[in-house]
Order: sequence, then C-alpha cells, then structure tokens
Amino acid sequence: MDQSPQKRPKNVVILCAVLGVAVLAVVLFLLIPKLTGSSRDSRSKNADAGNTVLSENEDADALSDAQENADIPETPKKEEEPETITATPPEESKEAPSQTQETPEAQTPAPQEQPASPPEPEGNGHIVAVDAGHQAQGNSEQEPIGPGAGETKAKVASGTSGSVSGLQEYELNLQVSLKLRDELQARGYEVIMIRETNDVNISNAERAQIANGSGAEIFLRIHANGSDDSSVNGALTMAPTSGNPYVSNIAAASQKLSGDVLDCYCAATGFKKRSVMEVDNMSGINWCTIPVTIVEMGFMSNPEDDARMADEAMQYQMAEGIADGVDQYFTE
Repeated sequence: MDQSPQKRPKNVVILCAVLGVAVLAVVLFLLIPKLTGSSRDSRSKNADAGNTVLSENEDADALSDAQENADIPETPKKEEEPETITATPPEESKEAPSQTQETPEAQTPAPQEQPASPPEPEGNGHIVAVDAGHQAQGNSEQEPIGPGAGETKAKVASGTSGSVSGLQEYELNLQVSLKLRDELQARGYEVIMIRETNDVNISNAERAQIANGSGAEIFLRIHANGSDDSSVNGALTMAPTSGNPYVSNIAAASQKLSGDVLDCYCAATGFKKRSVMEVDNMSGINWCTIPVTIVEMGFMSNPEDDARMADEAMQYQMAEGIADGVDQYFTE
C-alpha cells in the first residue's frame, strides 16, 4: 500500500518526454517546406545567371566570327611599353682614401707657349772697363801725360775718319764698343762703359781715372788708326814699357793683355797682325792703375781696312775677337 506514491514521478517524466518529441515533430513539419522552397529559388537564380553568361559569350563569339568574315581589322592591342630601368650610380664611398692610394692629378689645360726669354748669363766674377776712344767734339785744353808729369797733351781729340766710308773714328769706336759690351756680358763679364754716346766731354786722364775707380780689373781702350800712307794696314795694340815712369808696376800685365787681344782679334777677323807697340807718352795709359791696352783695330786711311771696319757683320767679329783675347788673358 505504501509503494504507489513513489511510482508517480516516473510517469510524469515519461509524459513530458513524449510531449517534447511531439512538439519538435510539429516544428520540423512546418519549417522543412520553407527551407526547401528557398533552396529551389537560389538554384533557379544561379541557373539564370549561367544562361546569361553563356548568352554573352555566344554573342562575343558571333561578333568575332562576323569581324573575321567581313575582313575588318581588329583594333590592335596597345603594346605594353617596356619598363624603363634607370641605372643608379653607386654611391661614392665616403671613406677617405688610404694613404697608399694614388690620387689622380687634376687635368689642367696646357699653358700656351710663350717666347722663351734668353737666359741670364752667369757672372764669371770679372769686371772689364771699356772706353770708346775720342768723342764728337775734341777738347784742346792741355793736361799732364801722367801723374806729376811736366809734359802735357790735349785732353782729347775727335780722331780720324774713314777714307772710303766717311765714318768718323769716334762713331766707329762706339759702334764696336757697344757690341763688345754685349759680347762680354753674354760671356758673364760685368762691363763698365766709359761712354755710351758721342756727345760727351771726358779727357783721356779722366777716362783712366773712371776705370780705376770702377772696380774693373782691366781697361780696354778702343781706337782706329790713320796714316799719311794709305797702303799701311793692319791691327796693333799699345802697352807701356817696363821702364814707364808712371805705370811700370802694370807694364807686364798690360803687355800680356795687349798680346792676347791682338792675337785673338786678328785670328777672328783676318786683319793683318802688326805688333804690340810699347809707348810711354799716352796719357790714357799713364794715368791707369789697372792693366790697360789701346786696340788700334785697323787703318781708316786704308780703303780695304776702312770698308771692312764699317761693315756691321765685321764689327761683330771684331767684338768677338777682342772678347776672345779677354778670355785668354783671364784663363792663362
């Protein structure tokens, strides 16, 4: 009798499960038709879209066939432009070059060549005084022929003149002396010119004194000769005798200088070699304190000598010959 109440809950559970199943069945019955219809509509739409694509493809094929049959050229396709590739130069290294790396020298334009200046001659340490004998206007005033001498002579004369050239001796002497200056300077000598123009007034004693005070080692007095006999020709030099009362101390050196100049002068020019004339009455010699020579280059009274001495090309040879004598004097 007591067991009936315990069985009732089990029956209730069973009843609820049956009702749940029934409800689920009803819901499914109502939803399945709707789901089936929606799926059919979707398949219909997809089928229509496929038909449309096929139709468009068929139209395109038909159009292409029509174009081929009508020989209508197709619009050429635009060719793709090749891609332009710009080479990027490698970045310069910012590192400083190593010390062993040679840096190329910068290219500079070659300078235009300029006329070369003649090189300055190197000095040889010798100083030479040169006197172009005479002047444009003579000076007949008297002066002693030597220091303390009682005998006097005219201070300076204008000299002789050319028998065929018409050239005055003072002009010829200066022409040759200027060429001699240039020749000596080219050989490295320092040259002291007693005069460089014809318009001066310098006595023979004064010329010697200028040479004495100039620092020169030797004194060259450039002259030309004259004679009443036009056949007399040739060159000679003058030097003091060893017994000269004024300059005996420089007599030997003056004689050597005179001999060297005469030898070389005649060898260079072809003038007849006369001799070294020893004289003691020339004021231009007697006032000297340095070795001195008077160079009588030729006789202006002789037509041949005169014409040759007036020729400029010969004057260069004359200057070279005298310079050769100077070289010989200093080297022996």
